[in-house]
Amino acid sequence: MAQPNGLQKHLPGVKNVGNINGEIKQVNPAPGLGNEEGWDEAQLEKGMALLKEMHIQLRNLRTCIPRMIEPLTTIATSPESLFRDFSESTKTANKEVMDFKTLMSDEETKKVFEQARKSRNANPDNIKPWRAIDHPDWLQRDV
Repeated sequence: MAQPNGLQKHLPGVKNVGNINGEIKQVNPAPGLGNEEGWDEAQLEKGMALLKEMHIQLRNLRTCIPRMIEPLTTIATSPESLFRDFSESTKTANKEVMDFKTLMSDEETKKVFEQARKSRNANPDNIKPWRAIDHPDWLQRDV
């Protein structure tokens, strides 16, 4: 509903959104979302912290198998110490995988992913890809 001067007419429940080409289009928020598009700032920050923790855990899983077999690559003083060290590293690796699996299947995580999906569907323009070089502290947990 463009007006002659190029301005968009404001309609209740419709949001005007500019895209990277400078065009303005009207977007209806996803059904069931409020004026803040579903979540307030505190919820968004909590969700971002959860995603950061998930990303850190996932990144650390990349070295899980090398750390698990590391006792097998060293010369052991006895077969018992080799078995003990390998058992400990296997238990640690298993715990890390189970912790990540628990985090992924958590109800709060599902809510965060659902909110992200709704937000992407409501406003698909101007979503920038995440880059590690833009966030040098991405692997540090907030204290």
